[in-house]
Amino acid sequence: RSLGYILTHYLPLLDRPDIPQDLRGKRGVIFGNLEKLYDFHNHYFLPELEACQKEPGMVARCFLRHSESFGLYALYSKNKPLSDALILHRRHDIFKKKQQELGDMMDLSSYLLRPIQRISKYSLLLQDIVCGPGAEIQAAADLVRFQMRHGNDLLTMDAIQECDVNLKEQGQLIRQDEFTVSFRKKKCVRRVFLFEDLILFSKTKRTDIGNDVYVYKQSFKTSDIGMTHNSSVSSLCFEIWFRRRKSEDTYTLKASSMEVKQVWTTDLERILWDQATHSRASQTGQSVGQGAKAWNCLPTELKMEHNFNVFNRGIKSWLKEKQYCYHT
Repeated sequence: RSLGYILTHYLPLLDRPDIPQDLRGKRGVIFGNLEKLYDFHNHYFLPELEACQKEPGMVARCFLRHSESFGLYALYSKNKPLSDALILHRRHDIFKKKQQELGDMMDLSSYLLRPIQRISKYSLLLQDIVCGPGAEIQAAADLVRFQMRHGNDLLTMDAIQECDVNLKEQGQLIRQDEFTVSFRKKKCVRRVFLFEDLILFSKTKRTDIGNDVYVYKQSFKTSDIGMTHNSSVSSLCFEIWFRRRKSEDTYTLKASSMEVKQVWTTDLERILWDQATHSRASQTGQSVGQGAKAWNCLPTELKMEHNFNVFNRGIKSWLKEKQYCYHT
């Protein structure tokens, strides 16, 4: 209802001819993707939640079924500081007058905070559910927690500077944190970003206006790295190493807490495992394709010879050897 209230009473103000100059064309900045959030809730999520009143154990499935749509919350959260800069810091009378006209106790900025407050309440809702499959409830809670912080992660990513890598092609940003990084005899503090396909190291720099930006230092494809969960340096440390480099080319990352270390090693382990599984599947398919090609290239006469069965056993043996080589 709050989202519909904003769209009904405040959004049309931007179409008025007397709108202040610095608000013209700023519909997307002020309201973000609020219209898409409203459509998602009004037409899909809310009706499904209401249908679960008699079966609260099914609530988690509603969240999981719309996992992609919950990404709208992260995008909304990412945009919120830009919205605040326009409607809070400049205190435009056009919104204040509308609030007084409506006799409303809440201003526009308070209403625009509702989606962020709402996803926090979803997290509490899932914690309160005591029935239903535990794995599904946990997965739904993880989904909500991820979107709660993902908006801030995306905002931080936008502050990366001097980066020669196209970050939009590196898969989803999983998380970002600050680490003390040791490499050979060097030690420094770095803001580290973990994508599905890339791990990026940056240096935090404070600008003249007091904002933090992150100067790109280096990055590595996750397909080129391995991970050791623990290090002799500290229980807060884990190590990143490279398959095609010397053993001394190892990066030791010291986290600020055991919790940070745990979530990072868990996510890295999952990424590396998924990549290994995908690689094995691709290589196995390639081996089968090569075997079929070898058979198709044989003359018809040879295929029809009495020793077909011997040849067939030979092909199977060859394929098995190829698969063994790839797996090891």
